[in-house]
Amino acid sequence: MALLSRKQRGFTLVELIVTMTILAIVSVGIFGFIESSATGYVESRDREALQSQARFAVERLGRELRHAVPNSMTVWDGGSCLTYTPIRYSGVYNQREENVNTLDVALSTEQTDWQDAIKGGDHRLVFLPMTQSDLVGGAANSFAITDASGSTLTLDKLPAAEWPAASPSQRVYLYSHSVTLCFDNGELRRRVNDGATPKNVTLAQNIAAGSRFNLSGESLSSGNLINIYYRFTQSGETSIYNQQVQVINAP
Repeated sequence: MALLSRKQRGFTLVELIVTMTILAIVSVGIFGFIESSATGYVESRDREALQSQARFAVERLGRELRHAVPNSMTVWDGGSCLTYTPIRYSGVYNQREENVNTLDVALSTEQTDWQDAIKGGDHRLVFLPMTQSDLVGGAANSFAITDASGSTLTLDKLPAAEWPAASPSQRVYLYSHSVTLCFDNGELRRRVNDGATPKNVTLAQNIAAGSRFNLSGESLSSGNLINIYYRFTQSGETSIYNQQVQVINAP
């Protein structure tokens, strides 16, 4: 009977309390490890997303600004915004004849229908751009393109008017609308200034205060050097990028 009694014995209250205490301590450790791992994964994922966003912005702006019309950049709003004019086509001309408003050009493009894209007055041609004001209507060295046939462009120049100063390398740039980039309200935004209702396209988010543009030089000898300072912030972490973009001047 004594043997049967010992087999039917259960856990004492003290044993249950000790066991539950040990299980609680182990569970807290396990859950803490899982929470730490999950938090580390989320932070690593967010950090990688932020770095990918930063790399996209740096590559996109570098590619765009390198193909801007020389001396077409203006920094304003305390460095928060940059306006520039992208090159649609560039090329060279052979000779500028007097008393005509046409120009024969050889453009650096593989498109066979480029004439249809530029005629109609929406595109302009500029000789030897020195400032952004040389690209607007009424400037002495830029003209609207009214027609294009073969390699010949028809401009809105008065036939009897003299041609503006010639490019030393006989280069011309064809362009249409300017583009504005702005660090605004925590975002990097891009807008095409085509006269329609402004439509901002967001290129990057999580932009912190201190992001700005700086235009270093505007001379034909040095070219335009754009310094861009990015500050990205997320989850209390800040990543800083400094980018320099050289816009080659080829007058």
